[in-house]
Amino acid sequence: MNQQELKDSVQHLLAEWDRLRPDLQTAYASHTPERLELLQSAIEPLEQLIESSGMEENKFTGKMHYVLEPNNYQERIDFIKLQNTSHYALIQLTMLYEEVKKKAARLRVQK
Repeated sequence: MNQQELKDSVQHLLAEWDRLRPDLQTAYASHTPERLELLQSAIEPLEQLIESSGMEENKFTGKMHYVLEPNNYQERIDFIKLQNTSHYALIQLTMLYEEVKKKAARLRVQK
């Protein structure tokens, strides 16, 4: 994915997140069954964007990771999926979205 495509994808994802987040917060506050569907509809595009962002080597560890991958991404996304009825899953998901937003902004400045 080139720089412009990545930028457009991030902008689209964040716009969708801004639209979906209030519904998710309401669903979690009232413990409605729809919250699981809403959560899944927020997780899938985030995972797709991160996986399509490309790979790069971490200069400190030498390990490969996705360009937009937040710290401890896999552990955190697994927690969200396993603890999907917990309000903490929503908190973690919100934090992941914020970190992807910050990483994307940093990439734009670096390149």
